[in-house]
Amino acid sequence: MKTLILGKGFLGKEFERQGFEVWGREKFPGPDGTEGYDAIVNCVGKSNTRWCENSSNFDDVYYSNVEVPKYLSRYCRGHGIKFVHISTGCLYDEHTLQPCKETDFIVAHCNYTVSKWVGEIHCDPTRDLILRPRLYFSDVPDKNNLLCKIPKFTQFVMDDNSLTNTREIVNATKALLDNNQVGIFNVANEGTISIWRIAQLIGLTSNPELVGITRQELIEKEKLYLVNNTLDISKLCRYYKPQNIKDAILECWEKLNVHNDKSN
Repeated sequence: MKTLILGKGFLGKEFERQGFEVWGREKFPGPDGTEGYDAIVNCVGKSNTRWCENSSNFDDVYYSNVEVPKYLSRYCRGHGIKFVHISTGCLYDEHTLQPCKETDFIVAHCNYTVSKWVGEIHCDPTRDLILRPRLYFSDVPDKNNLLCKIPKFTQFVMDDNSLTNTREIVNATKALLDNNQVGIFNVANEGTISIWRIAQLIGLTSNPELVGITRQELIEKEKLYLVNNTLDISKLCRYYKPQNIKDAILECWEKLNVHNDKSN
């Protein structure tokens, strides 16, 4: 299947690293641009929650997270192309007793989740493929890589969450397209982990100035809504089984350190 990726951000670069053709802002699909492609994957989007909460940015947020998938879904339907939209696992309501399934109730917590929810509404789940990942990390230095952010933290949330290695989004996309799947799929690494536990794994918590806090404490401190969700990935695992979260983090952290050593 010949697949085109749109968006050269953190996730788009991972698709490119794995050999996919990726278009950035300089190109955009139109009637004369996508002949021969079987699928288009939308990695375009605004995901910086704090930036999205600034009301002066909402027009840009709405365009990227709503208008782009709306246009692409309709365009792909009209041209007989499969459409894959990268949404978010932050949409679910709070679940503390069991992981969130794709059919569970969802809710908009903030401007970011409002826009991602509406973006999904404009997709067609009977023919489009919608992926819901959570909290990206990878083995590549990038400002959006969670593992590059954590060393800068002074407080670490102790609540467990699902996380998604960008590599797993690429692998899941390939597997689901190969199996001609449609509808919504959660995409995350197997298992859950807290930011506090990650800090322990990579050796940060030996510093006595660094402390663990609850999600609610962080929300009150930052005045910013933060979602705490774990995702049920059993539907995805019928077609692709992601790597265990702890193993993935340690593997990525080791490669990041190797990269840093070469850069110094």
